[in-house]
Order: sequence, then C-alpha cells, then structure tokens
Amino acid sequence: MADLENQWPFIHTVGDVWAQAGSILGTRNIPDYELVYFPEGTASVYEVEVGGLSISLDKPCFVFTRPGENHRYVFDPARKVRHLFIHFDYECLRENDIRFGTLLRDTHRLLVSSHSLLPSLMKQMLRIANFQSPYWRRRLSALLAAALEELCASADNALEELANPLPIPIARAIAYMEAHLEEPVTIEEIARQSGWSHEHFTRMFAASVGISPKRALLERRLIRAEQLMMSGQWTVKQIAFRVGFGDEHHFSKMYKRIRGMPPTAYIERCESSLFRHATAVHDQETPYPANRHIFVNEYIK
Repeated sequence: MADLENQWPFIHTVGDVWAQAGSILGTRNIPDYELVYFPEGTASVYEVEVGGLSISLDKPCFVFTRPGENHRYVFDPARKVRHLFIHFDYECLRENDIRFGTLLRDTHRLLVSSHSLLPSLMKQMLRIANFQSPYWRRRLSALLAAALEELCASADNALEELANPLPIPIARAIAYMEAHLEEPVTIEEIARQSGWSHEHFTRMFAASVGISPKRALLERRLIRAEQLMMSGQWTVKQIAFRVGFGDEHHFSKMYKRIRGMPPTAYIERCESSLFRHATAVHDQETPYPANRHIFVNEYIK
C-alpha cells in the first residue's frame, strides 16, 4: 500500500469560488499543477502567454495548467462565474508518464462528456476537504488520481461520447454498421453511407471516434456476440455467422485476441445465475451495451 500511496498526487489546496463578473485572475505563474472545473459555459477566457493562446470557456470544461506557465483568467463581463479548483503535485506527471499524455501535451481545455463522472469527483473532493472526516487527505489523493486517469481517458478513449456530437455522416455510418452486423459488410460499403470517399471517411471517422472504422465494426460484432453468448441459446458456430464472421475459427481467433479468452470460456462463465437472470432491454440513456459482463482480473485463490 505504501508504494501505491507514493504514486498518488500530493494536494496543496482546493476551492470552490464564484468570480465576480468582469474580474481578472492573473497574470500568474504557479509552481504546481492546477485543475479547474467550470460547470457552465460562459464568456470567460483562459489566456496563455506562450503562444499567445486565448481559449474560450464557452462550454462546461476542465482547464489544466502546468508549472511555470504564465496565464490568466478573464471572467465573463456579464455574470458571476463558478469554478472548482485543485492545486497539486504529482510525480507521475513530473516523470512524463505516458498515461497522462493528454495533460503533458499543450492541452489546456478539456470538454466534459455528457456521461462523465469527473464533475461528481470534483464536487466530492470539495465536500471531503470541507468536512475533513478521518483519512480525508488520503481520500482526496485517491479521488484526484482517479479523476486524472478519467480525464485523460475521456479525451483519448474512442468509445467516450464527448460533449460535441458525432458528425451526421459518421453517425449514419455507425447506424449502418449496427444494422448489418450479420452480413459480410465492407468498410467501402459503410463509407458510402457517409457520402464521402473511402479515404476521407476513414480519416474523419478516426478523428471523430478515435479508432478506425474496421476496429469499430469488429468491436460492435464482438459486443453483439457476447449478448448472444450470454443467452445460452447458441453454439459458437451459430454465433460466428450471426455476427458476420465467415467461419467459427476466425471468430474464435479474433475474440481471443481482443478479449483475452476464447468464446467457449465466456460461454462457460455465463452459466452463472448472475448472467441467466438478465433480460434484453433497449436503453438509449446508457452509453454502453446493456447485459455485458466484463472480466477484469481472475479471482486469486
């Protein structure tokens, strides 16, 4: 546990402040890292001296400032602006840990996903700091470590729904994928649904979703396969054909490569009553497939 604690952020200050309309914070240069959460979009601006950057805070977002960066905030001239902040140091950031590539680059504003846990994590950290119950400093560090991991994942992860919706041509192509998972559909066919050329579609898809169309199609097929496997009504061969694979061997090989286990092992685990009680639903509010059990680690015997 000591080694884990040494890898946690060391927090200096936290706060929840309403800035006066038209006020200015800065110019300043801080020796540590600062993460600021703006719950609402306003006409406020974050300015960075190097490069002369002027970043609009017109959407709910996080702003990340690194040590030694001259910057200032110019708050909305017409309204008060709430912002939650935390100052901290973190050895993982100082050592350029690749997990935090998003924060180590020249990124300052990070938009908040509609399904993001980050706003709740920030508010919980402020509550903990305010009441200071037993082990409150330890809890703050643990939650901030989680928040930073989530912040980078939200910016980098292909399956995260960001604050900006997908372009209509991309959304149309994804809907076509879902409707034709049983067929040997090609990326060329999917690209045609967007109205773009194959090359332009592939570039735009990767930029919008974060992974290639080919990988997105494979992922959707595997998710559909897992839904069928959990029902206990189909053989691996039948499932392979129902999710667009030409043969059982190819399906099994790809499933094991991506999921780390053969489909037969997944089916065996689905014999548990934990799986058998599930029923099919269509939930548009949840950003991931219903009735999917994800194995993280084996039980330690």
